[in-house]
Amino acid sequence: MHIVFLRGAVPPKDEHPEKLRYKNIEQCEDVWTQLFYYYLKYSGNTGELLYQGGCKVKKVDESYTEKWVPSLKGYKPEAKPRMIICRGGFGYYDSFIERFPAAKKIYYGAGKRFYPTGFRKYDLILTDSPKQFSIIKGKGNIPSALFIKPAAKLFRPVPSEKIYDVCFMANASQVKIKRHDLLIRSLAGSGLKVLNLGNTDKKLIKLARDLGTDIEWGGWSLRRKLPERISQCRVGVCCSTSYDSCPRVIPEYLACGVPVVVTSNINFWAGQYINKDTGLIAGESEILDAIKMLIKMKPRPRQYYKNNLSVECAAKYLDGLIRSYILR
Repeated sequence: MHIVFLRGAVPPKDEHPEKLRYKNIEQCEDVWTQLFYYYLKYSGNTGELLYQGGCKVKKVDESYTEKWVPSLKGYKPEAKPRMIICRGGFGYYDSFIERFPAAKKIYYGAGKRFYPTGFRKYDLILTDSPKQFSIIKGKGNIPSALFIKPAAKLFRPVPSEKIYDVCFMANASQVKIKRHDLLIRSLAGSGLKVLNLGNTDKKLIKLARDLGTDIEWGGWSLRRKLPERISQCRVGVCCSTSYDSCPRVIPEYLACGVPVVVTSNINFWAGQYINKDTGLIAGESEILDAIKMLIKMKPRPRQYYKNNLSVECAAKYLDGLIRSYILR
């Protein structure tokens, strides 16, 4: 069976398109590329992953090809697809999808991309959280299922001295969602040393200085360079607003062997990610206490991640969902 994966648009040059280039699939920074590749391996199918924009063809092996095409509208696949998987519900997908009415269609999105255009045309909708799952069910019993969000395979423990107590990964441009200010206020005067990975701004630096929160601003870097920095930290923290849907930093921390404190308002499949092996869920006023408790507990999340949340696990899980909902 031939399958097409619609991945989205190639980022413009100022958004680091180099992160989409890789020598082999293990080094790829894009987790959805790796997920699709391993799904094809487990299912025995062939497929092509399509980005709209640019012009590039990468033949990874006989079963999988990645392509950057100028436009999906007139693109002719290598073979007539029997299944189309959509990451996000972007409008420019529609003309491509409409050309293959017999193909089964799967949708997965998050945040503003959660609701696809004309979602009833999909045969299966994958969701990040029980809340999303219930919303879809309320729209008319459309087939839907909870799905796992893994980390790219480059996220793994790197032997390192733990020189930071806390790791916080988020760009300042998303401060209203990622809530840098909540983290800074929660750890003010605590004596804990924080590593912030991501672009920042003068307001956040001033806030941390005024409140006495000890933060080293690590700046933005390519994802392949993040595991070494994450591995220098004892605990990861994710304290986004409820707008956020299973932030991918959660599995990335766990993949690096770093347990994580997650605030209770975030929409995600909590029991699948957070347990005695991986971290703690805390209210907004409980962040500092949860961090201190997790440092004392010293859990080992890497093994749980490998057994339950890895790209390979997600690929097998996707294969199982497709066999249950699509190929039954």
